Amino acid sequence: MVPQISVQLYSLREQAAVDYAGTIRAIAKMGFENVEPAGYPGTSVEEAAKLFADLGLKAPSCHGALPIGENKNQVIDDALTMGHQYVITGCPPDFKENYASADKVKAMVDLYCEAAENTAPHGLQVGYHNHDWDLVAVDGKPGYHYFLEGTPDSILWEADLFWVARAGIDPASFVKEIGVRGKCLHFKDGVVRAAAAVEVETAAGKVTVDDEVPFLPAGVGEVDLVAAAHAADDMEYAVVELDSYAGDMMKAVAESYSYLTSKGIATGRK
Repeated sequence: MVPQISVQLYSLREQAAVDYAGTIRAIAKMGFENVEPAGYPGTSVEEAAKLFADLGLKAPSCHGALPIGENKNQVIDDALTMGHQYVITGCPPDFKENYASADKVKAMVDLYCEAAENTAPHGLQVGYHNHDWDLVAVDGKPGYHYFLEGTPDSILWEADLFWVARAGIDPASFVKEIGVRGKCLHFKDGVVRAAAAVEVETAAGKVTVDDEVPFLPAGVGEVDLVAAAHAADDMEYAVVELDSYAGDMMKAVAESYSYLTSKGIATGRK
């Protein structure tokens, strides 16, 4: 079955902060049936849930805090209100500090196992979203191997294909390696090595790309998204995301939608 397309709303955080409802309506009009929230700038969980329901949008996944400690109940309650299946951390607790040693990675892994135990009774799964700095070697082996070895397959790994490529790893091979954990994948594109500013032609015109803003609409950059899609046997949701963009972000999201659906990587309403 062809995966469904979604969009990480962090991409449109600036627009949402000004006009949340208008931004979400524009996304729905593009053809998206799914979205992946990362906070609710300019609105609340309850208001967002109502807006999504009115527009026929679903939010199967989100980026949020790890449901542990005193935040546990709030994270779970919000996830149930929004109808999430998968609660994924945009970054792990303590960020890069988790990768200072094997022992620190293993301590982080224990937190994800605790979170999974907290969410399982509610029918929720937790997951991890990577960047490039968490794919480094730690005490002689890739840091993410400690994660895969120390957690059950029910804990997801939302591979960000751009950051995987920037870390020097083939995205298709990485997707194969994570296997059933890869239910949601970020189909992020861009210039993987942008040592100097370069001009790139997009459907909306030329944009300048450099290391500060290397992200591009899907299909315009250097990441082989098609090969990664062919390797993603367990993918349910192909998620559009751009951390930032030198051009019009709304157009970049629309262009990404068109590329991923036209290539048969994911399906939407149009």
